[in-house]
Amino acid sequence: MGQRKDIDGSTGVPTFYGSELRWKREEAGLTLQQLVEGSFYGPSHLSEIERGTRRMPAELAAHVDKMLGTDGFFKRRCEDVRRAKRRGCASYFERVLEAEKHAETIEEWCPTLIPGLLQTNAYARAVVRAAHPLAPDDEVEEKVTARLARARLFEDDHKTPEYWAILPESLLRQPVLPPGQMADQLEHIAALAHRRRIVPQILPWNCGPHP
Repeated sequence: MGQRKDIDGSTGVPTFYGSELRWKREEAGLTLQQLVEGSFYGPSHLSEIERGTRRMPAELAAHVDKMLGTDGFFKRRCEDVRRAKRRGCASYFERVLEAEKHAETIEEWCPTLIPGLLQTNAYARAVVRAAHPLAPDDEVEEKVTARLARARLFEDDHKTPEYWAILPESLLRQPVLPPGQMADQLEHIAALAHRRRIVPQILPWNCGPHP
């Protein structure tokens, strides 16, 4: 059995929610398996919710409330957790955020922009500002921070999915940033490749027909 990890509920809404869930479960004397009994979810799914790394589905929250006698608390608050986890990202992107954290492989074809997972701070800020030219600075900063946070997938202590990105040559030549900042962006991609965190592939402009 792996060592039980403490949950720091002060780090954000998802971990606070998860720590409360674990506290109520243990107060009731239930294991993860016992709490999910009768639902369509497994104990590993519930464990990830307790650690703040996976969102709580409404139907599971209702089941938990019934099992723990918590008067609908976890169902009422699960939407707060969902909003907190996608802060800085569009609501339609929620499924992608969830999938990235648990994916074994990610494959991207990116004909117009360097994908978000590979963007530097400067590139992300330029793209966000172009998409939201009238947004206040703090809103832009929130979106940039959320985008850069996704790249934690490539940190050395993280189990990295097999990530493959195909980029057209024209994308590397577009003057999205000043030369120095664009060089930093390309060096960032190269560094991830050298560390064997990603597999980038460049599609030459004159390659002819391709799949």
